[in-house]
Amino acid sequence: MSDFHVIIRGDSMWPTFSDGEKVTASKVSKNHLTIGDVVVSNHPLKSDVVIVKRIKKMLTDEQIFLQGDNPDPLASEDSHNFGPVNINLVIGIINN
Repeated sequence: MSDFHVIIRGDSMWPTFSDGEKVTASKVSKNHLTIGDVVVSNHPLKSDVVIVKRIKKMLTDEQIFLQGDNPDPLASEDSHNFGPVNINLVIGIINN
């Protein structure tokens, strides 16, 4: 698997990750994703944006619910705003 780096922008994943923090992600097979994984995904509505969120629910084999870790509901743009995400948009998993 090939690793790549992502820089966290914003506070949506606080306290797990802070704004400006550099994290390492790995390519992952879609059938190895589970609830609780922190993933890197293409934004479902903004093709030029990549997001880092936690999988909160596996809705179907192809749809997941992504959510930021910040307890402030206004601190994260996630599936609460844009709805379920197609699992094919996931491009990697954050290595813990």
